Formats: sequence, structure tokens, C-alpha cells
Amino acid sequence: MRGSDLREALRNMRGAVRENVPLAPMMHLRIGGPADWFLEPFAEEDAALAVRVCRELGVPLRVLGGGSNVVIADAGVRGAVMHFHNLKRMVRDGNRLTVGAGVSLPNLLRSAKEAGLAGLERLTGIPAEVGGAVAMNAGTRDGETFDLLVSLIVVEPDGSIAVRGKDQFRQVYRDGGLGDAIVLQATFQLEPDDPKAIFERFSASLKKRNATQPVSQRSVGCVFRNPPGDAAGRLIEAAGCKTLKIGALEVSGMHANYFVNAEGGTAADFVALMQEVRRRVHDKFGVELQPEVKFWGF
Repeated sequence: MRGSDLREALRNMRGAVRENVPLAPMMHLRIGGPADWFLEPFAEEDAALAVRVCRELGVPLRVLGGGSNVVIADAGVRGAVMHFHNLKRMVRDGNRLTVGAGVSLPNLLRSAKEAGLAGLERLTGIPAEVGGAVAMNAGTRDGETFDLLVSLIVVEPDGSIAVRGKDQFRQVYRDGGLGDAIVLQATFQLEPDDPKAIFERFSASLKKRNATQPVSQRSVGCVFRNPPGDAAGRLIEAAGCKTLKIGALEVSGMHANYFVNAEGGTAADFVALMQEVRRRVHDKFGVELQPEVKFWGF
């Protein structure tokens, strides 16, 4: 289908419809090709309209959050990619915060601290947006996104908007269990606390993360899921893969479950490095590492 056809079908959607948009600048890894179409709905109803139109026209649709857990193929992504940078409203109701899918976790944590609401410190250092964090149940050793989640407003696969409780999803480790539902808003139940105490916990967590993970380098966070009873990073390091390099992609010397892009790396480099790391870990320990990162366009 021609881009002009999709643009015409979305003429009533408030927001931007752009063609052949480079995705690499939006990704933490800074690699990958363009999206055929890039949709930036103005509000929740516009996102729902985009879902309905893409479904009716048979256009594949993906939702991009902070770009911190996705690897885009060098050839790009066919179909449409939707981004929620316009959905950034935050509303407080007592000890609850309702936030738009496009709010970044760092901004959410700062706002919660300023409001004297505690609990979200467990998500310190995750460079995601709320929608993506919920979808993948992002977390740290201290806890996960679903720990404090109360309810969601989502776009269902048929393009309808629905309110769904936390108990309607079967979240697991690094997967919110949303299926094809798309997060528009999330409501979190927090606890009142002194902003200074919240900030101290936040700072301690951030200091620890900065000391153990290559947060200042281009990466997609943890590449592999931790296998039961073990840590992927430990296995990768023990298999002799630290600082292993293919092209411009390298296994971090700080944390072996991170791949960093020095400059000019490609998605093909990333995949090749990933395959070599998996092979070495399997040969040494008999463990088949499973990816935590998502792949688009492969």
C-alpha cells in the first residue's frame, strides 16, 4: 500500500503521519533502518483510530517506547511504527499517579519524589517510557513495574479503548502479558514519604547502577534473560566473552550482559555477537540463553 493511502485513511487523526523515518536516532543503540510510516498521535483517541485504520488496511503496526530494549534491522521496519511522545499527562489522586504512556521513567520518578510519593525508586536507572516499561514488566533487582501497578487504559486489538485491572494480565519476568493490547495510561499506587528520603534511596540506587552497568554507553540494556537460579552476565563472563567484539559491537567490560556500540555498529553486528555469545555459553555450561531484547524487521 502506498504511503499516500495510509495518510488519507488517517486524515482525521490528530498528530503527525510521516513516511520513511529513520529509527536509529531514536534507539539507545543508535542502529537500524527506517520505518515505512511513523505515527505520532496527539491523544488517546487518535492512537485508537490509528490501530483501527492499520488493522482495516492490513498494515503491520508496532509501538516504540524509549528505544531501550529494541534492535531494529538494518533494512528497517515494514508497516507503521507509532510513538507516544505526545501522551505525557500526569495526574495525582491521593497516593495514586496516573501517567501517559509517553512519560519517561526518569521523569516519573522525579515527579513522584517531588510529590512525596514513594515506591518507584525500584525502577531507578531504567531508560524506558511508561508504556514500554509496563509492556515488558521492566524492573531491577529491587522490583518490577507491575509491583505498584493498579490499572491500565489500553487500546485493544480491535481499536477500542478499555480500562483493565492489573489482575487481568498474566505478567511474568520481563513480560507484562498484554498480548496485543497497547498501553495508553498507567495508574500506580504509591506510599507517602519524605521527598528527601525518597531522593536518598533514588541516589543510592543510581550510584550502584552507574558503578556496575555501562549506562553512559550505547546499549539496549540486558541482552539475555537471567536463566533460573543464575545470572546471564555471570555465565557470559565465565565463558570468556567479556570485551568480545564483532564489528563495532562489543560485550561490555563492565557488565557482560550488555552489548555496547562504540561507533558505526550495525544490527547484523549485534546479531552475530549475540549468536557467538550464546554458542560459547552453551558449549561451556549447556545453557541456552534466551533474549530479553526485542527484534524488529528481522
